[in-house]
Amino acid sequence: MTFQDHDDLVDNTLSDRAHDTILEFDFDAMPTAPATRTPEPPAFALPGDRPHYSPDRPSDVRHVHIDVTLDFDRRMVAGTVTTTFAALFEEVRQVTFDAGDLGVDRVTLAHGDTALESWSEGERLVVRLDRPYAHGEEFAVSVHYATQPRSGLHFVGPDAGDPDRPVQAWTQGQPESNHFWFPCHDFPNDRATTSVHATVPARFFALSNGRLEGVDDHPESGTRTFRWHHAVPHPAYLVTLVAGEFSEVLDHWRDIPVNYYVRPGREADAHQMFDKTPAMLAFYSERFGVDYPYEKYAQIVPELFTGAMENTSATTHSFRLLPDQRAMLDWSPVPVVAHELVHQWFGDLLTCRDWGNIWLNESFATYLEMAWKQHDEGEDEFRVEVRNNLRAYLDADRHGRRPIVYNVYYKDGQELFDRHVYEKGSLVLNLLRFVVGEEPFWRAIQLYTRRNRGREVIAADLERAFEEATGRGMARLFEEWVYGAGHPDFKISFSWDDDRRTARLSVSQRQARDGGTTFHVPVEIVFAVPTGNDPRVGENGEVDGSDLPVDFITFRADLEEAEQTFYFPLAARPVMVRFDPGSRIPKTFQFERPADLLRFQLRRDPDVLGRMEAAEALGRLGDPRSRDTLAKALLDEPFWAVRGAIAGALGRMRDEPALDALLTGLARVEDPKARRAMATALGEFQMPAQPALAERAGDALATLLARGDPSYFVEAAAATALGRTRTPGAFDKLTSLLGRGSWNETIRAGIFAGLGELAEARVVGVIVGWLLDRHNSIQVRQAAAGGLRTLAATHRLPPGDAHTHAVDGAIAALDDPWESVQYQSLGALRDLGDDRAIAAVQRFADRAVDMRGTRIARQTLAALRGGRTRDDETRRLRTDFDEMREENRKLRDRLGALEARLGEDSGTNGASETGASTNGSVGKGHQTAHATPHQADTPSPSTKSAARKSASTARPHTGQAGTSKPKAN
Repeated sequence: MTFQDHDDLVDNTLSDRAHDTILEFDFDAMPTAPATRTPEPPAFALPGDRPHYSPDRPSDVRHVHIDVTLDFDRRMVAGTVTTTFAALFEEVRQVTFDAGDLGVDRVTLAHGDTALESWSEGERLVVRLDRPYAHGEEFAVSVHYATQPRSGLHFVGPDAGDPDRPVQAWTQGQPESNHFWFPCHDFPNDRATTSVHATVPARFFALSNGRLEGVDDHPESGTRTFRWHHAVPHPAYLVTLVAGEFSEVLDHWRDIPVNYYVRPGREADAHQMFDKTPAMLAFYSERFGVDYPYEKYAQIVPELFTGAMENTSATTHSFRLLPDQRAMLDWSPVPVVAHELVHQWFGDLLTCRDWGNIWLNESFATYLEMAWKQHDEGEDEFRVEVRNNLRAYLDADRHGRRPIVYNVYYKDGQELFDRHVYEKGSLVLNLLRFVVGEEPFWRAIQLYTRRNRGREVIAADLERAFEEATGRGMARLFEEWVYGAGHPDFKISFSWDDDRRTARLSVSQRQARDGGTTFHVPVEIVFAVPTGNDPRVGENGEVDGSDLPVDFITFRADLEEAEQTFYFPLAARPVMVRFDPGSRIPKTFQFERPADLLRFQLRRDPDVLGRMEAAEALGRLGDPRSRDTLAKALLDEPFWAVRGAIAGALGRMRDEPALDALLTGLARVEDPKARRAMATALGEFQMPAQPALAERAGDALATLLARGDPSYFVEAAAATALGRTRTPGAFDKLTSLLGRGSWNETIRAGIFAGLGELAEARVVGVIVGWLLDRHNSIQVRQAAAGGLRTLAATHRLPPGDAHTHAVDGAIAALDDPWESVQYQSLGALRDLGDDRAIAAVQRFADRAVDMRGTRIARQTLAALRGGRTRDDETRRLRTDFDEMREENRKLRDRLGALEARLGEDSGTNGASETGASTNGSVGKGHQTAHATPHQADTPSPSTKSAARKSASTARPHTGQAGTSKPKAN
């Protein structure tokens, strides 16, 4: 399952695999740990949450036959559902269906007129059988009903904001919503074959699971019935029905139909989105060791559907995912297509037994979506995805820490579909791949898939498969990473002993010192060592890395204690040192390294994550030499994501040379993703702290917007950045652009965000006016709601009429029928911090059917009642922070100038990212591991003491990394 529009959600409650449809790539710093310890994250559970377990199954559901008619005028569904059971208990006297407001007419035994007594208990229908049934006996019950469903099945059609919207209907069953349109066992711990007979208007098409057995026309009623049968048992939440007028685009893989259904006129866009599907089917069938297991694979794009859903053999995609040609310039829905296809195995063929184990669906789809990108687009793009997923998980962890396997929630498990099971789970699978090795990893995945096909699974099934396929014990890894919460927070320091030709790396797990878990993982440490005895030296005494021949030497060490020190014998002082290249370990870290090593790393590290890491570290140093290195690399660097990290680092420097570099890059660089980052970085130059620089940045952004850009996202980023500059005239320039529509209203979303960043009283009327006008499309209203949320998050809006108007507007928007508008408005109310919103938010929480909305409302209520976001206090802290940041920048400039005059910046004497010393001996309680068991030099007494405690050894790694000479960038 893919949730779209994560930016609509408070505290990153739910994951969003389609996040970039409206937001630019996030080029903020790599997730390194701050020098000052941050508070422990709050607990994930909210008051009222409780543990949930799989329900009993007195009878096994064998087959479900759904025969329904859709009435689009009255938005009703009516029909009969016949469920075939086999008794599992020794004696079964009654059966219970999940059934929400179905309007049951009668209940009978199937294939007869025997009426059965039934009654409702909340969202359950209890049926007393005609007699007791013994274990193994089969029986079938028919429920005749009609309902206007409030969830599960949705009718859509034209409205004031979109008079041309087609009439359609679609279902969304996960996690537990299908029981609002047909009676079923609405939990993933039971599987059945299904058949769906759907009667719809004669001009419509109806899609469901499995094979189309036939279509029956009914000229007398102007309808037709589509008869679908799915022969592979699957859970009730995966049953789908989509109906409307669609264009069909035919494709195939082997002899399996692979078809795509889109709104008429969007056929070319369907090719852009779906054409790689057959190649994906081949790739995944080979990787998983089980061929695609169903009779067809269909993908359909209905209106107003959000996210994407892996219904068995028939995925439903959001209308917001279908791109036009301009969107495809620097955005792609292909990862979501891959994600949902992976679910056809992991989620559909193998299904989590309960929502507490939902990571076995979503982590797999997220990680194996990345594996497709690695196969299709290369290692660099894959590693950027690793980085993005780490950042997303860390953000969620700050708002609520929990294990991946977790069963405490409010009602139906909806809130568990979050960044712990999507992004963190994907990172744990990536860690598993690193720990066991490439071939053993895929061997284990294949064993797990073959052994458990057609079954419900829990984490122990995966753990056992990995143990049997690889021979490695998995208990500790699963205990720490799957059943435990959090991640390691490393502090790393490096020093070089020239006499002994030894590199020293000290590693501490700071979370362990605070009583947290000590994580036990292997790690790779890479050194770049000059080749030969004649290193090239520049004018400042620094080794010139532009074309210096080097060997990259990789060691593998085991992290086993809270404090460890490793020694590595090398032929010469290294010009680069990396800890965990490729970011295989989900972590935060602080790594002290000399500045000259970071400059070499930016120029020559073959790992894109290493170059991004170096850019951000040099940006934190902020000295003139680091800035000059970044400015040159902005133009020379070939990969867009590294350019983005460089742009972000230059923006955070906030001085004139950095601004010059960004403006030059924006003028010369053509890659739209890199340009997006440069435009975003210009928003760091702000009034009133830097009036001259902010004016220059604002003028450049305004010029870009007036001229336009081939990329929607560059224009959106420029509009938001222009608002952040807070320059005179920004308001008029942004409001003049509000008539500029675009795909998914991407540009308007950036404009409204820019207005929100201005945080002026006059922007409130503009934003609220667009937000509450129902003649605007839902996407325009969503963009306006995002602008209001941005404004609230600045905490700069002064008390008074404008603040009151903003609160009133957000409260009114809670009645908008579009859930994305509701969720953005809840976020705005949280940050506006006005107690007057409490009653409205409580009403929203009480009436919400979707548990996403309920959780967001409950979080908002907790914030408002607990006073966590008192606006006046936050506004004061924000002002103090801005003033402190500007003073720090001025001090840094003066220090840089002084260093330049004194000629002290040789880059070889212990400068580090944090300014701390990189020298020192091993302290008490440290664990020391030598690079080889035959270390010749005699360690110091303190080192000897620590060495006796340890059997660990850092050793050269002979796997895929090895020792090699890189190409110069």
